[in-house]
Amino acid sequence: MFLCYFLQFLDKVVINYANILGLQKDLGMKGQNFQWVATAFFIGYAVAEFPQGLLLQKFPPSKVLGFNVFCWGITLCCTSAVHNFAGLAAIRTLLGCFEAVITPSLILITTSWYTKKQSTPRYGIWYCGLGVGQFIGGLISFAAQNGPKNVTFAGWRIMMISVGVFNLIVATLVIFYLPDSVATAKFLTPNEKTFIASTLATDQSGNGKRVFKIAGLWEALRDLQIWLLFVNTILIGIPSGVITTFSATLIAGFGYNSKQGALLNMPSGIISIFATIICTFTVKRGIPRWMGIIALMVPTMLGAGLMSFLPKSNRGGVLAGIYLINFDVAPLVLVYALIGSNTQGYTKKVVATTMIAIAFSVANIIGPQTFRTTEAPGYISAKITIFGVNGGCIAITTLLRLLYGYRNAKNAKNAGVVEGLGGIDDEDLTDMTNPTFKYVY
Repeated sequence: MFLCYFLQFLDKVVINYANILGLQKDLGMKGQNFQWVATAFFIGYAVAEFPQGLLLQKFPPSKVLGFNVFCWGITLCCTSAVHNFAGLAAIRTLLGCFEAVITPSLILITTSWYTKKQSTPRYGIWYCGLGVGQFIGGLISFAAQNGPKNVTFAGWRIMMISVGVFNLIVATLVIFYLPDSVATAKFLTPNEKTFIASTLATDQSGNGKRVFKIAGLWEALRDLQIWLLFVNTILIGIPSGVITTFSATLIAGFGYNSKQGALLNMPSGIISIFATIICTFTVKRGIPRWMGIIALMVPTMLGAGLMSFLPKSNRGGVLAGIYLINFDVAPLVLVYALIGSNTQGYTKKVVATTMIAIAFSVANIIGPQTFRTTEAPGYISAKITIFGVNGGCIAITTLLRLLYGYRNAKNAKNAGVVEGLGGIDDEDLTDMTNPTFKYVY
């Protein structure tokens, strides 16, 4: 799962590094073309969420994931063959369609193995693939820029093929070695399988049976917690879209050359990994998830302020601001943990994770469009947007905490009504119809 999340981020961030390797010049791009290439990926990402959700409803998540990793590996290899803006936009849209599966599938796989307390640090481990992708992407870009200069095949094309081939290798491993479920895991004994199943049932976690329930669909669409998480994902994701696509470009805009820009962007990955590990493992130690989200917004807002309002001549301070903004990456893993732990019933969980993935794609459609070519190299609108959405995230997170507290208090009063129901395994139950369900926050 870590390798898959690492690759899906690397696949997105290579366009960032390809930009400083001469992508726009080679393809004759101009104006807002590059911003639309970044947007095209997430249009495909959003459009494909519901078809991918249907696949996850009908087939084991591990197999759906492996098939899509294989397809996006081929697509990335084909990116090396494009010769104009239209071709690049089309293939990035297709890439987004395949990568749309990543968040829903990994949430479903994680919740099928671990209790609510166990799952949050596991989310953190595979989510660290994002930070590793930032770090490795810088090394790949630097290596490509130091390649031979007299070849007709550009460095960014070589980079696309190299990353694409690695995707194909990982896809093969996922298809053949990632278990479909606890019950089919060859490395577990029958007693271990029984123990895991009973532990998940007692904890009211897991996914339930892979059976479509129309009631689960409608409940997901009218559940206030999911819509609050949807909005929060957009607010968190807008700066994330900036980090993914434009961080190296921003650094290069401070007067650094492309090689320096690639290397100077690598610490962003280290900060992302640090923030993710700290927030997920402190949750395991008892720190509330909602407080973790708010705490991570503080250095993010500080970074946005430094990047937006310090004079460009203060390169060290502005660079520190860009690095601090990477704390914004970590809260999203806590959103994933909340949606995985606080939804019950397979259909509702698939719909909820699909909606969160759509919110992420919407945020990444908005983010790149705040970069206006006419504002280069300062991009003040984008910087102020990052600053503003963080405040909104803090407000929404506080509302979410109040909602969970209200629902738990209500369920605590009604817990005795269904004594002996034994229904937390029942495929008809969801978190809102199960009076004994306890929301974590």
